[in-house]
Amino acid sequence: MLGRCILGLLLAAACPAQQMDDYVFAFLRAHPERSEISREQAIEIQKAHMAHIGKMASDGVLVAAGPLVDSPDLRGILIFRGITLEQARRTAAEDPAVVAKRLRVDPAAWRAPAGIGRRVAEWSKANPGGNAPMTKRVLLIYWKTPATPADWVSPEAREGVAGHMEFVRKALATGEALAAGPMQGSEEFVGVMVYRGEDAGAVMKKCEADPFVARGWARPQAFVLYIAEATFERP
Repeated sequence: MLGRCILGLLLAAACPAQQMDDYVFAFLRAHPERSEISREQAIEIQKAHMAHIGKMASDGVLVAAGPLVDSPDLRGILIFRGITLEQARRTAAEDPAVVAKRLRVDPAAWRAPAGIGRRVAEWSKANPGGNAPMTKRVLLIYWKTPATPADWVSPEAREGVAGHMEFVRKALATGEALAAGPMQGSEEFVGVMVYRGEDAGAVMKKCEADPFVARGWARPQAFVLYIAEATFERP
């Protein structure tokens, strides 16, 4: 646990001029007991699912949400702020799609740039009942591998983290990346980055230069994310 916390602090220092905040980042994943249902049932569950997302947003705990394109397992993301990991887990578990075993929730603590979702919340407040403009981004996911360090404070791990920090810093500084952070405490994921644009192939090519990828400490996977346009823009 200490090593994971130190990793979070080190990666948060990748862009020292940028204010950071604590979130809960959750994947919505296909439920392992998912069964075949009628089209009518699927439509009703989807309506209830979207209504639940809207309620979490109006309650002020959900700052971002969106589906992932062409992923058989990772169906979408949720980003919470201002509540604990366990509170986020319980809130997301009330989703009718989770209750119906269409989806399951996989959350983790996530430290990332401050202000995520703030501009969308401001737009929604000024346009009640309206649908915020949507866009496509690329979500780069770092999966753990057998080579992922168990001890992030070792000299070798610190060297690799320093290289990864520089990779992240440059991507954020140039505006190519909009957000990045470690998924602390996750059993499967090292972290995620959000890139501007929708070319997942180009993002996969870029991340070959990331020391985490080059050393085999993380397995990258990129998907197109459909999300409110201003979600990751600075307030």
